[in-house]
Amino acid sequence: MQWCSALAVLALLASAIAQDGLVGTGPEAAAALDSDGECMAEYRVAAGGGCALSALQLRANKQQQQEQEKEEEDERQQQQQAQQSGEQEEKDQEEETEEPRAERLAPRNASLLEEMYSTSAKCFSYTGGSCISEHCAPYRHAQCHLGKCICQDGCAGADGKCYSQQNRLVAKGVLLRNGKYKHYKMYFQRMSTFGQMKTTRASSWMNMAQDKFDIYEVPGSDSGHKEYFLASSKWSDYVLGMKATTGTALSPFAAYAVNLDKKGGVLDTWGPTNIMLRVCETATGMVQVGAKMADANTIWAYVHHGSWYVYGSVSTPGWGGEWTLEPAVAKGTFPLCGR
Repeated sequence: MQWCSALAVLALLASAIAQDGLVGTGPEAAAALDSDGECMAEYRVAAGGGCALSALQLRANKQQQQEQEKEEEDERQQQQQAQQSGEQEEKDQEEETEEPRAERLAPRNASLLEEMYSTSAKCFSYTGGSCISEHCAPYRHAQCHLGKCICQDGCAGADGKCYSQQNRLVAKGVLLRNGKYKHYKMYFQRMSTFGQMKTTRASSWMNMAQDKFDIYEVPGSDSGHKEYFLASSKWSDYVLGMKATTGTALSPFAAYAVNLDKKGGVLDTWGPTNIMLRVCETATGMVQVGAKMADANTIWAYVHHGSWYVYGSVSTPGWGGEWTLEPAVAKGTFPLCGR
């Protein structure tokens, strides 16, 4: 009786599991049920009690395995969704925080000369001509830009025409030592209120190479005279130029450091005439440096007694207006003075 009661309980338990859907319909589950039936028959005959319990354990393990696989699959899907969602959020955040890419816009008024044409001592494209009220003169071969005649694809010469070649370097890293005050050299000041050129007896090493010049010959000629740029070896966008002192000194003219990038601005009235300089060789083997501005006489750079600044003389400057080039250049590099 007791064995029959135990078998009845097991049969009821198996029936309940099957009804709740815990048993699969696959071959393994069918084999387990068949095995269970065989064991139950054997149990009644041989009183063996372990087979039915093994079948139930198989079904329970199968169900547990299926549930575990389903949970793992769900977890994998959730992780993939979370990863995709995180990547999308990062992408959206980058798009929101990323600064808009700057667009290249054409200059609206090209107020800076370097945006319009070349402004270096190697090639200066502003001819000095004006086209505010009329076209550029045909002989210049220039184009009109904001009222100024410039060389679109070339360099301006001493005669105000456009040339295809660049300016020719005739001397590099030379000193200009004064003929009267032989220990003093002309130099570009690092700190200066008005930018006037000055002389110093300090060595080039102490002066940090502010006293060295690169000399470029520009193409063409003005009334038969060759002209040159005297550029700073240290600051290539600065050149030596002659300007009116406008009351800042007793002398009417002086030598100044001129920024080529600002040359040709609204307040500039001289054009390139005060920076394309005449350099000529004297009978003593030294040179004179000056500018032919408008219809005035050539204004020569010189040092006068009582000052180490460089001024401009409209007459014969004497020894104070002669300069020795160091190192010396070949004789005949510059035309003779007085011709």
